[in-house]
Amino acid sequence: MNRYFEIIFWLAVSIILVIVFGSFAGSYINAFYFVSFFMPIIIATSWFINSVLVPDYLLKKKYPEFFLYLAYTLIISVNLIFILVFAAFLLLAYYAMDNLWSIMTDFRLMPLIMYLIVLIYGFISMVNQYFNLQSLTQSSINGEGEFIVVRSERKNRKIECNSILYIESLADYVRIFLDTGETVITRTNISFLDSKLGDRYLRIHRSYIVNINKINSYTKERISLSGKELPISRTYKDKAIKILGE
Repeated sequence: MNRYFEIIFWLAVSIILVIVFGSFAGSYINAFYFVSFFMPIIIATSWFINSVLVPDYLLKKKYPEFFLYLAYTLIISVNLIFILVFAAFLLLAYYAMDNLWSIMTDFRLMPLIMYLIVLIYGFISMVNQYFNLQSLTQSSINGEGEFIVVRSERKNRKIECNSILYIESLADYVRIFLDTGETVITRTNISFLDSKLGDRYLRIHRSYIVNINKINSYTKERISLSGKELPISRTYKDKAIKILGE
């Protein structure tokens, strides 16, 4: 899902929560207060699950790692929520001690509903990513062949593999940089491309895949190709150096 949709979605969710809980509790200010406290953690949790765990583990069928990291993510997220709840009630106790129990009762379900929204949003995102990848698979992507076919600007685009300089991740999209200077943007996931492209392509970072044949020079930290320098992250350093050689 694109960034504009995510912004509109979470803004709409925030407004709805403020209206619903504000009407129920009789205080839109308190509702806005709690939503403002909780929403950053909820959005961060949702982003990590949908942008990291789902494409890098679930869709690549690494199920044990996915459920392990998902459990860690939820534990950390819930603990942060509890800390914020505690801080929020301490603050409210200072300003509204007489109404503290009523406020606690009125807003006790808000975190649960927020996590339910994360679950629903995550399911929609997972289905969306799955069908995007299926569509790309059916477009005869084959790194061992001479070309790939991707969907770009509402049409199928045939790209010669040898013309690819590098690929950059843009969350749910990737940018494919060609040696002609052209850039092709397509809706897919860089982890999926990494699993499908052949040995001529090397993952050097969460955000980058490079064409080994196009590399001009490299160190243990960076790769240079066609005047562009790209970082090698710690996660991919050992594999990259092993393939490229010292």
